[in-house]
Amino acid sequence: MNGHGKGVFRRSGVLRPGLIWLAGCLLALVLVPGAALAQKAGPLTFGALLPLTGPLAEAGKTSRVALELAQADINAYLAASGQGGQLTFQIENTGGSPQQAVDKLKALAGRGVRVVLGPFSDDEAEACLEFAEKNNIVLISQGSAGPFLSKKGDNLFRLSPSDTYQAEAVTGLMRQEGATTIVPLWRGDRFGDDMTVHVKARFRQLGGEAVPGSRYAAERKDFTPILDDLAKQAAQAQRNGKAAKVAIYFAGGEEIVPILKAAAKRPELAGLGWYGSSATAMLDAIAKDPESAAAAMKTRLASPRYGEGGANVYGLVERRIQDKTDTFPDTQSLAAYDAAWAAFFTAQAVGGATDFARFKQAFVQTCERMYGVTGWLALNEHGDRREDWDFDFWVLKNDGGKYFWEKAARYQFEPGTAKELFLSSGKPK
Repeated sequence: MNGHGKGVFRRSGVLRPGLIWLAGCLLALVLVPGAALAQKAGPLTFGALLPLTGPLAEAGKTSRVALELAQADINAYLAASGQGGQLTFQIENTGGSPQQAVDKLKALAGRGVRVVLGPFSDDEAEACLEFAEKNNIVLISQGSAGPFLSKKGDNLFRLSPSDTYQAEAVTGLMRQEGATTIVPLWRGDRFGDDMTVHVKARFRQLGGEAVPGSRYAAERKDFTPILDDLAKQAAQAQRNGKAAKVAIYFAGGEEIVPILKAAAKRPELAGLGWYGSSATAMLDAIAKDPESAAAAMKTRLASPRYGEGGANVYGLVERRIQDKTDTFPDTQSLAAYDAAWAAFFTAQAVGGATDFARFKQAFVQTCERMYGVTGWLALNEHGDRREDWDFDFWVLKNDGGKYFWEKAARYQFEPGTAKELFLSSGKPK
């Protein structure tokens, strides 16, 4: 999951009404066969499962606006090209609940919908997959990234980079900044467990050492014994190596606030560099609490977030979402915008969205040739995004008593190039 921030990173420039949708579809049209676009379009309906309430409501809100913009842009494209027809989305609120997501998926299926954008989270996607498989429904998720859902031949396609890539990015930054040993601290749920396993394995592959670390239950409120254990492990790791540079890796959520405040009182932890996960990137809860914010700055907590696309049209769509929501949108929202265009072009290629087998096969082919606002959409054999993704690392800064998030590094993977790590600011201690 990604953290969110308001007013953190704004782009400048003037939007030219009437050209934005054209810029979007021109990107999408780069390599889609012309024959596929020549078909007359009739009414087209897709479903969408979004967490409009609950803990993921902010992500759901920006994804909803992204789909509304895509709907408007696609319909403007249809009108301008003389093809006729209209695209509509039937949007259902999952509340971030796996069971509610299944119930809403069944409701969409009952209305004849066979292509659904979402669900957003891993847990929702996993819960919906069995029903989707049995009822020939294609799921196109903009947010799910858990490696455990990477399976060949299923009905789930995912446009966010896998969490294994997130682990690759954060360990690359750790090693680049000189860390020789990591001490993990993580919440004992599927996300925390998976991220920690992959981070440990990747860090060792890069020549570093990973000690066991400390795992805590998701419902825990008192972190004193957990941090006591973490401090002992960190101190021992420093004693074991003559030139050891120890770092803390954290995989959890908003409990980072009390954890940072408590860690600040332990020299064994406060003097180390900390690295987070996508769940702590640009997390407002840290910045809004002065004690945790000060601790985040002292430890230079650097957290990765699915990075912004490099194409100019990315900034245009990003700002349109931000203008409507007053929220700096996560990249998953723009992936939802891309998903809408990819589904639309696929439906055009196969004459609608009712022939499940043809649509499923053609969707992969469309993504292979399509360049969206988030870049090339090509998928791997598991139906997950193959390449053209980035992770931006965000650190907290203070200017005149006001805290804000600043981009400190970028881990980049573009098609046909080597993966690269760029450092921009906020050098560690």
